[in-house]
Amino acid sequence: DEVELAAEIGHCFRDLGRSAEAAERGAGSIFGDGLNNRSDFFATMVQAEAYINQGEIGRGCEIAKSALQLGEGLKSARCVHYVREFRQRVSPEMRGAVEFRTFMEEARTYRLWQQCGLTL
Repeated sequence: DEVELAAEIGHCFRDLGRSAEAAERGAGSIFGDGLNNRSDFFATMVQAEAYINQGEIGRGCEIAKSALQLGEGLKSARCVHYVREFRQRVSPEMRGAVEFRTFMEEARTYRLWQQCGLTL
């Protein structure tokens, strides 16, 4: 359907390094109905990565936190992989930003973040 197609296009733009288009498509690829949390998680993480790639650390972290909340009920190696990828895309300069440090304190409480074994 249209929402799933938008999610796939968002993934493609992310993989091509076209962050602005990935963020734009990501916004239209979230069901938000509580029935598709797995799909919403992936679309939300793609959108968070897109903002990080554009240097918008605050917005990217805010969206990533939403994804982590969605992911609380999910058990999937692919979900862990997406969280790991997000973390790897945060540059050393961004890690020093107040927004990221605040996000890290909150992210540490989420199961998927803990499963990544990521500490800073």
